[in-house]
Amino acid sequence: MLRYWFRPAPLDRPCALLLSLCSLVGGVALAWHHPLWPIQALVLFALWSLVVAWRPGLWLMVVPTCVGFLNFSPWTGWIVFDEYDLLLLATLSGGYARWALSPQAGPLAPAPRAMLLFTALLGGFGLWALFRGFEDAGGMAWDWFAGYTDAMNSVRVFKSLGFALLFVPLLEQELARSATQANQRLASGMAAGLAVVTLAVVWERAAFPGLLNFTSNYRTSALFWEMHVGGAALDGYLALSAPFAVWAVLSARRPVVWAGAAMLALLAAYAVLTGFARGVYFAIAAALLILGVLLQAQASSVSPQDLTASRWRACRAGDWRTKASLVLVLALVTEVVAVLGTGSFMSERLASTHRDLASRLEHWQRGLAMLDSPDDWWLGKGLGRLPSNYAKLGPRSEFPGSARLGEEQASGGTPPYFLTVLGPPTVKALGGQYAMTQHVSHVFKQQHQIHVDIRVQKATQVRIHLCERHLLYEGACQTASRWVAPNGSGWQSLVLPLQGPALNRGPWYAPRLAMLSLSVLNAGGAADFDNLRLLGPSHHNLLRNGNFSHGLAHWFPAAQSYFLPWHLDNLYLEIRVERGMVGLLLWLALLGYALWQLASKPARLRPLSPYLAASLCAALCVGLVSSLMDVPRIAFLFTFLTFFSIQTSAKEGRTPAATGQGLPAREKSQTARSPSAQT
Repeated sequence: MLRYWFRPAPLDRPCALLLSLCSLVGGVALAWHHPLWPIQALVLFALWSLVVAWRPGLWLMVVPTCVGFLNFSPWTGWIVFDEYDLLLLATLSGGYARWALSPQAGPLAPAPRAMLLFTALLGGFGLWALFRGFEDAGGMAWDWFAGYTDAMNSVRVFKSLGFALLFVPLLEQELARSATQANQRLASGMAAGLAVVTLAVVWERAAFPGLLNFTSNYRTSALFWEMHVGGAALDGYLALSAPFAVWAVLSARRPVVWAGAAMLALLAAYAVLTGFARGVYFAIAAALLILGVLLQAQASSVSPQDLTASRWRACRAGDWRTKASLVLVLALVTEVVAVLGTGSFMSERLASTHRDLASRLEHWQRGLAMLDSPDDWWLGKGLGRLPSNYAKLGPRSEFPGSARLGEEQASGGTPPYFLTVLGPPTVKALGGQYAMTQHVSHVFKQQHQIHVDIRVQKATQVRIHLCERHLLYEGACQTASRWVAPNGSGWQSLVLPLQGPALNRGPWYAPRLAMLSLSVLNAGGAADFDNLRLLGPSHHNLLRNGNFSHGLAHWFPAAQSYFLPWHLDNLYLEIRVERGMVGLLLWLALLGYALWQLASKPARLRPLSPYLAASLCAALCVGLVSSLMDVPRIAFLFTFLTFFSIQTSAKEGRTPAATGQGLPAREKSQTARSPSAQT
């Protein structure tokens, strides 16, 4: 491993073993503290570590596949950590263990100087920004259920960069083993992950607004639970992965495989269009344009004889591809016309573009106002500190509410826990737009009542909602709202009937979710909740952890309509505020170098180079109007693809890739082919 970073390599295996052990310890600790399934998490962590050690390279397909769904935050209550972290730690543990213990693991070529410089600077400055975040938060304080204003939020933002840097040597090892196979696995993983996300989008829209309802102001979030406070997790993922739907169509050779790839393209187009995000529309259009130009440049670099022969073979293979491609194009055009036709929600958004731009510019100016010293200007406020600092700018920037876990010693010696929910500090209009929620089941076609212990210090208006709800948007609801006045004994036991229509389960093929939420409506109000029970006609408690004895497990904060304090809605300003001008210049240099590598000859002749370039450009375009680095899964995928682009391109200029030395016979034969044959 050290041979990749530095010239001497006597400590390759000991360093790999150390990294494997550190990843193993971190993964075991994380799995053991899983709020819901610690034993299952430990078993799966161990099994995947063994699979990675036993079957090298498989992880390169699994890791991108799982980005879009491996997170259960609404049930665990975790915000800083998630199950995807366990997957990454298990991959690192198994990958480095094989490197350290397998006699087949050979040495790597030394890292290119530019790659070494970028990783050293990014890693070093990332750690510095992490410690600045701790300092801004008043010191490090470990909390498994920490939120966005705590010091642990700096860890949440840093982990994507940290994980991506740790994967760099493992990526180089896979590329040295077989660059063609590594590219194929990565692209297959991206396409498979896109399939999972688009199916989740189809389910969500079928369950709530309706598959063909393009007029309601419902914007999908799929399985990106990080969007519980808004954000652009789904937008960023679609931008990064959409070019690989094109790859799936163009690389399919059999009609059955092509049909599956065409369906993926249609589903991806549906997910993009029904997100109603103007930035994503622009990003995908730009990415497809860049992809077309690069593919044409790649094709034109082949000799006329090879290109003519390749096209003749394609025609002889059957005219089905030409006809099927025409049908696919017509279907995609029909999708666009149907979704963006007259009367759609997107028409309203396009009409309000000028007004939205003005409010966004004001939002950006307020964000930059947080940089009030030369240190902030050059080094930033620290990782993860944007939400807390933005909320301090005044009433127009405050949080719509907050929640925390409380603890007090009981007379019997047992420390009972309770939940404190606060309303907006000063702005009454923000009341009810923040709540602590729990997904519940078996609540459809019934009326319910809430049994709860409440304590308040002053008159407070509380609201308890039971709604058809996936994450951000509510359907039918049963509600109880009441002003609670303090009394001498402190805690009050209340029984609150929920008023409203019975909830609808939805169609069998797209069942709806239901969510209970606790919120405070009046500005400056606060209420303590404990011993919550949701009872239906059967009088069985439908809530879990209603006494908070397991911390915030099963409880998850969610905002509605108002998300300003959590996101700056611009990738570049987001980096600028949290990492300073130095951090922004480093990121721009890294991405510029990656794109330059992908576009330079002969690296651009690699089959995957156009798709990687289009993916990174799409993410940069989305970043003009969206934040990406505050969503760990998206930030990791973005950084991971950037490093992969540099490494797979750099191999063209280095001995193993250029001469075939150290590569398997299959790889030697593949590097000798023409670009059209590899594609």
